[in-house]
Amino acid sequence: MMGYKPVHCESLDNKIYPEVNSARKELYQKRKEDLVKELVDPICVISNANELLSSRLGKFVDDETRAYFEMISRAITKTRTLVEELRQETN
Repeated sequence: MMGYKPVHCESLDNKIYPEVNSARKELYQKRKEDLVKELVDPICVISNANELLSSRLGKFVDDETRAYFEMISRAITKTRTLVEELRQETN
């Protein structure tokens, strides 16, 4: 094909096409907001289930099982912190 010059996304210059950079930022921001919204409910479910099981079964479980409950609790805390950091970045 004579005279055909392909255009690739990688070759788009942000100075020439500032809307491309703006659209990327908006898409990234939207993804973060959606991620935060989608993670809140599962974290709450896991947290509530862990607390219920731990309180109901706590006196019947061995040390190893108790350690699993504590491990889940630490993971929940860390995940909540990460989600909260993402939430603050989106605002």
